[in-house]
Amino acid sequence: MDPARQISEVLRRIQSSAGYDFYRNLHLAIAAHIQEKSKDEIDYILNSSSRPDEISYNKAAFDSFNVKFGKKTKISLFEKKGQLKLADGKILVRVSPSFMLETPNGMDVYHIWPIQNPKLDKSKANCGCYIMQQAFKKISPNYTYKIFDSTLGKVYSGTSNTAPLAVNSIAQNMANWIENS
Repeated sequence: MDPARQISEVLRRIQSSAGYDFYRNLHLAIAAHIQEKSKDEIDYILNSSSRPDEISYNKAAFDSFNVKFGKKTKISLFEKKGQLKLADGKILVRVSPSFMLETPNGMDVYHIWPIQNPKLDKSKANCGCYIMQQAFKKISPNYTYKIFDSTLGKVYSGTSNTAPLAVNSIAQNMANWIENS
């Protein structure tokens, strides 16, 4: 996001005590799929919102997930929650990836990116993977952390050399915006 939009989004989020989880039904549908629930049960979950746009976005994201991971047999829920303190502890990022996949190389942990805007690109995904890696470095250090962009059907993994600097810089900027607002 551009800096002005970042500032307004940060301020909006810190002023509201709780927000509406637009993608809650998507995560519930993914969990139901992993738990081998019927297609009817999954459809019921995806259609349970009273908001047509929510239903539409969640169905599209689930369909993308299903195309990419629907036939995987060694898929399971990732039930651990992590957190990462940034900007000298002024910013706390809570991390809860959706699922994991057992591969010949180990465990791959996935966070799903169902959001249409901002669009996910390699640099943003590197930052997201870095945040997950750091949030779980004590409890699941040998896992590989990935982001699945359900809008494009792409998987991003790994981090870049600049990801730690980018994450810390943005967090420090956010802390400064909060302190000066």
